[in-house]
Amino acid sequence: MELVGFTVISASRQLVIAEMPFRSELRQLTGQFHAGALLTLADTTATTLANLHTQESPDSFTPERFPLTVQLNANFIRNSETCKLVAESVPVHVGRRTLVIRTDVRDASGRLLATVTNTLVPAGNAGNPPT
Repeated sequence: MELVGFTVISASRQLVIAEMPFRSELRQLTGQFHAGALLTLADTTATTLANLHTQESPDSFTPERFPLTVQLNANFIRNSETCKLVAESVPVHVGRRTLVIRTDVRDASGRLLATVTNTLVPAGNAGNPPT
């Protein structure tokens, strides 16, 4: 995450806010953010929120409990060459085996660029479908 400049601004089990600055390495041919940069920010912000729900406590880390995205749906609304992206992730569903997280990605002026929905499972459950 250091490579793309991902920074968590605030984190709780109900809301994670993260930022990513604009860099020339993250742009597409038109000079605006590459769609993959928006998805990287959205997926990482959603995973950060889901991890707060799957770990035993905020002070411990168990790799088997790390949440993995098993489905991702993205709607791109517009693009920007702004100085940064801001992502806000909120839980839609927190179940025993799956989590659904919605993330809105906005530019520095607050315009909605994309909305992304992730379905995640703890790593230890990734190969085991819900019963």
